[in-house]
Amino acid sequence: MTAPHAPTPRRNQPLPAFVSRQVVTARRYFLDLRPAHRGPLTVVCGGEERVRSDYVVARDDFPYCCVEFVAVGRGTLTLDGREIPLAAGTVFSYGPGIPHIIGTDRRHRLRKYYVDFVGRDATRLLRAARLAPGSHATVGRPREIRAIFDLLQQCGLAHSAHSQTLCSQLLSVLLTKIRELAQPSDTPDGVAFATFERFQQFLATERERLMSIEQAANEFGISTAYACRLFRRYGTTSPYQELLRQRMTLAADLLTHDRLQVQQTSARLGFTDPSQFSRAFKRVAGISPRAFQRRA
Repeated sequence: MTAPHAPTPRRNQPLPAFVSRQVVTARRYFLDLRPAHRGPLTVVCGGEERVRSDYVVARDDFPYCCVEFVAVGRGTLTLDGREIPLAAGTVFSYGPGIPHIIGTDRRHRLRKYYVDFVGRDATRLLRAARLAPGSHATVGRPREIRAIFDLLQQCGLAHSAHSQTLCSQLLSVLLTKIRELAQPSDTPDGVAFATFERFQQFLATERERLMSIEQAANEFGISTAYACRLFRRYGTTSPYQELLRQRMTLAADLLTHDRLQVQQTSARLGFTDPSQFSRAFKRVAGISPRAFQRRA
């Protein structure tokens, strides 16, 4: 007989001990906190977290099987003493008896999804997905993985009579999709994804001085056309939009934290015309830089 469902934690109730508090924002759902471990595949809980710069999770054990997916940012994962770099597109698993440490890069904080589950077939399904507990992979077309996690979120947060059934079925789809998209680093697809990651990092690191994708691609050593193909395949936006977003994020920091004037910020980012800078900023932020600064 399946154990009775534990109530979903409310605002005035403490979260389960295994849930991290080192987050900036989080959207979590709780479906069954007292599951039958030898019963059918059951989703315990899941969520999406944008972590703080001091985020570190260190556990010697965990009560459920877990799959985590990095959507944005960088960090480090230690599984059974093996240190693994985390980046967008990394998926990893752990479970009972598997020590693990998860930490974020302070400058490029992690935003990640997770789903916890149990069931007599849980470990077998993970192994079939080539993601046995205590292993990791890089996936091609990470947007497809993220889309499934978003559906898990939608169904879990609905807390309907069908949430558990839908989430369990989506979990099986997720694991099958991971098996399809997981890529060893020495394959052509794995090399392409690694190039995408390095180029994305290059845009973030050099955003203050890079004025165009043509300049960025040339300095990085790839063609503009290839940069566009990489972003179509692995990204969620175009390289032009990514560079603009990175530059306007920096502009927002300069306007608020450094308290630079709009004209100073424009010059700092290499714009010869402050009105051109203002138009670019409004495309990303939705408001003018002056209005943004007044609100900050």
